[in-house]
Amino acid sequence: YQIEIADNGYGIDIQHQPKIFEMFYRASNSSEGSGLGLYIVKDTTAKLGGSISVKSEPGKGSTFIVQLPVKNAS
Repeated sequence: YQIEIADNGYGIDIQHQPKIFEMFYRASNSSEGSGLGLYIVKDTTAKLGGSISVKSEPGKGSTFIVQLPVKNAS
């Protein structure tokens, strides 16, 4: 399965994109978050055998792509 979530927010500079899924990483000081949200999503998708990635451009927003394997019910 592939799930895409897009926003029209500030976007994420390319220099920050490799780090945004790390625990406690915040790409901006103006954020009030703890830096755990994207880490938790990455950890959870990995435990399910999937992945998460981002496409983002400053001033144009971000798209997060979650990919999960299809599991056959036996």
